[in-house]
Amino acid sequence: MSQLLFLAGKPLVYISSRKGDRDVRLGKGDPQIHEALEKIRAIRLGNVTVAMDTILDYCFSYCCLCCSCYSMRQFDDDAYEPLLQDEERAAVNELLTYLNREHEMKPVLTPQRLRALCILTYSENSDLQRSAALCLAEISERLLQPLTSEMMEPVLALLESDDIETQKAASLAVSNFALVGPESNKEVIVNSDTLPVLIRLLGNSDLEVQCNACGCITTLATSNRNKSQIVACGAVIPLIKLAKESDVRVQRNATGALLNLTHLEKNREILVGCGAVKVFVDLLSSEDTDIQYYCAAAISNLAVDEKHRPFVVREGNHKVLKLLISLLDSLSDKVICQACFALRNLSSEGDNQLAVVEFGALPLLLQIMRKCSKETLAAVVAALRNLSIHRRNEIPIVQEGFIPELGKVLREPYLWDAHCHAAGTLRNLAAGSKTRLILEQDGLDSLTAAFVDSTAPVSVQTEVTAALAVIAGNNEARKRLLQLGNGRIFTRLVNLAAQSASSEVQYNSAGTIGQLVQLEIPSEVVVSNLPSIMKYLTVFLESKEKNFAHISLWTILQLLKDSSFKQRFSEGPLRRIVQNIFEEPSTSPQMKQLALDILQATGEPIKG
Repeated sequence: MSQLLFLAGKPLVYISSRKGDRDVRLGKGDPQIHEALEKIRAIRLGNVTVAMDTILDYCFSYCCLCCSCYSMRQFDDDAYEPLLQDEERAAVNELLTYLNREHEMKPVLTPQRLRALCILTYSENSDLQRSAALCLAEISERLLQPLTSEMMEPVLALLESDDIETQKAASLAVSNFALVGPESNKEVIVNSDTLPVLIRLLGNSDLEVQCNACGCITTLATSNRNKSQIVACGAVIPLIKLAKESDVRVQRNATGALLNLTHLEKNREILVGCGAVKVFVDLLSSEDTDIQYYCAAAISNLAVDEKHRPFVVREGNHKVLKLLISLLDSLSDKVICQACFALRNLSSEGDNQLAVVEFGALPLLLQIMRKCSKETLAAVVAALRNLSIHRRNEIPIVQEGFIPELGKVLREPYLWDAHCHAAGTLRNLAAGSKTRLILEQDGLDSLTAAFVDSTAPVSVQTEVTAALAVIAGNNEARKRLLQLGNGRIFTRLVNLAAQSASSEVQYNSAGTIGQLVQLEIPSEVVVSNLPSIMKYLTVFLESKEKNFAHISLWTILQLLKDSSFKQRFSEGPLRRIVQNIFEEPSTSPQMKQLALDILQATGEPIKG
């Protein structure tokens, strides 16, 4: 529990890795991408059918093919050879018929089709294997049927082929199965021991195979269980190596996979140890916005852990801070958002808070606040909040003109995350003696506008009441709070202190009331709120938290100046509770003195 808020200083820094940062999920939502993929699919489908037609002609032209038996079965070589030829022909016919059904938009991989694929897969004929892989790549894009371990057997066999074209198609197929199909596909893929094969393919000489393997690992790494297994299988170093490649596609896929791995604390330790920090920092300079986004988000996640922040900032003598600040001028909203989150987490350290301001971040942050999306707005204000913790940053923040902008944020409905950080920033500035400027620049009025919003979640109520408790330490602020809404603010505070499900909101509200009662509260305001006042004071006095009882005693002593409250106190159970606190041997001297002052103020004999 925090200290009495009307005596409190600045809050702890705000750090989070997950707001705004999600697992990288590859997709095909963009219409242009979808159109391009459809063209590629049509070309590939044509290639598959042409190849299989050619193979079928070959089968009919010769009475014997040099091929192997279906690996799941064993036959005498002499007896099996004619049968194998028939099975291959039947398999090719089965798959050709299947692929030529243009109307079959939701294909199903029946046991017969799977058997046909297996016959081609386990053939010694490289053309048949390649056709099986191409067919699987085609099927994988539209198959909504859950993947099974039996379906994965030919895929795995084809992934380990020595033929590059077969590897390309097979790696694309497994990537599609993870991406397009149901969520259970990922579990089946991992349980089929596919990860070691995919990780080996990261070192393949072909860029397309590398990209497909990276893409599949990225998709698989959207579950925590898979994140752990991917790292345990040794994927980190190969992915870091690929992230250093010159090809942008490879870099993009590798950094996307690495980003997904940073969401687990134990993975972050391994990533830092393997040299991922330098890669992420260097790639912030990439011209590719996806790579910038992935690396900024990864740095943000690494900076969640206090022990990793020095490694991040030490890289290139504050190079990371300068690069992140440069990204604030990006044309991509998602890049700006992640750069803000990274700066926020790195600014949990005092030296970084100063450096970020010295390197010129404030004008850019203000510019973003005035034009960005709602999600990015929360990230900007979160970064500003941590910067405002350092006393030396207060004047630059105020002079840059942030207080009116924070007021605008607080008046925007339903921007709950942004409201939290805006209130936290104003609290920091008030704790640093900038309350007068907050009053002059409409900061307090905006804060109370968010405060009276009954739809605000507990997180917002917590931050806003904490800010009010600090600001109410100023006498002019107390007067303003009592004037606003003809006592409406006071009533709202009393109701939250009495009824909130959050003990922190209750305490913050009571702390603000404790400040306000130092002034003379209008009698009609006290009378109209007496039931709730008595309720919350009773709850606080009976609380096991000493701070709660202390603030309740302080408030009672001030409220006894009001005759209506004094009469209700003397006639009700509150006096008996105060008497018990006074008589309790374990009561602290400070609380005992408050209890004595209260009992003396009632004018009745003191027992004990």
